[in-house]
Amino acid sequence: MKLKLSYQVSTPEVYRIPGITSYQSDFEASIKALKAAGYDGIELMVRDPRAFDAKGIASLLEKYNYEVPLVCTGEVYGQDKLSFGDPDDKRREEALERIKAAIDLASILGTQINLGRARGGYVPDMPAEKTRSRILDGVNQVADYAAKKNVVIALEPANTMGLNYINTTAEGVEYVKKVAKPSFKLMIDTCHMHIEDKDIEAAVKNSIDIVTFVHLADSNRRYPGAGIFDFAAFIGYLKKAGYKGWLSVEVFPLPDQDTALNKSIEYIKPLL
Repeated sequence: MKLKLSYQVSTPEVYRIPGITSYQSDFEASIKALKAAGYDGIELMVRDPRAFDAKGIASLLEKYNYEVPLVCTGEVYGQDKLSFGDPDDKRREEALERIKAAIDLASILGTQINLGRARGGYVPDMPAEKTRSRILDGVNQVADYAAKKNVVIALEPANTMGLNYINTTAEGVEYVKKVAKPSFKLMIDTCHMHIEDKDIEAAVKNSIDIVTFVHLADSNRRYPGAGIFDFAAFIGYLKKAGYKGWLSVEVFPLPDQDTALNKSIEYIKPLL
């Protein structure tokens, strides 16, 4: 079975600022760009799914017969710094509502969501145990909500330069086991793995049973081939382990987003 490849695209409410890891344009123009490049699907990056017409987005995707393998919630934290671990109850509640809105969108599109930095991490002036308790409570809330909507949440371990909680693939596996809900699984990201995992082959082998999605980015979060990550070996590990899900490119738009879009598929497609 040939693995499918998607590319991350921002929904309309995501601010166009430096540091975004997704293609940003008029949404229909983004779809056309991905189609022209040859991608099999489109991963959505959201900030607040309540701020745009979900049915309109779904209609455009249907028009172009484009599948959405995942709704990424990265900019819930990336742009607005909202998380389940926030000491402020109102901000924490807003984070929960944003993730629930992403679940609603995923339900409409028949897909899954991820949960990365929006889960939260340790913060000054709040005991570590209280932080972990607040995060676990939030995770349980959204996992239960997702189950009612027939949506899966894929937990994404993030490297220590972006978050200080659940960094390695092994830590992600243990957390999924701790939550122990069918609606709560795992995803992996090559850039995070390059930084955090000592043995990437073992990390893939020991997590693959619960992995539902894979992000591709080189060691420097640029397009595959612009750094030192061994994608040929990594995709070989996935195939050997029996992975049959989607791969999706999540990279900085450098030197510009169209170059990143096209260089990524030129490098990855032959490996699939």
